[in-house]
Amino acid sequence: MKKSLALMLLSVLAISASTGAAMADDNKVVAGAKKIGSAIVWPFKKLGQGLKAAGKKVTGK
Repeated sequence: MKKSLALMLLSVLAISASTGAAMADDNKVVAGAKKIGSAIVWPFKKLGQGLKAAGKKVTGK
């Protein structure tokens, strides 16, 4: 009985530790995807800002 209790406790600890590590890796993946998305969108944002500024210079508004 004591062996099974100790084994069960050990397995619960191992599962909880591996779940935390998997979530940390998931956060790294999400952060990396956000950075890649920002890098893709950045030139279009800057182009839009430039066109908006040029429009203000032309129209005077």
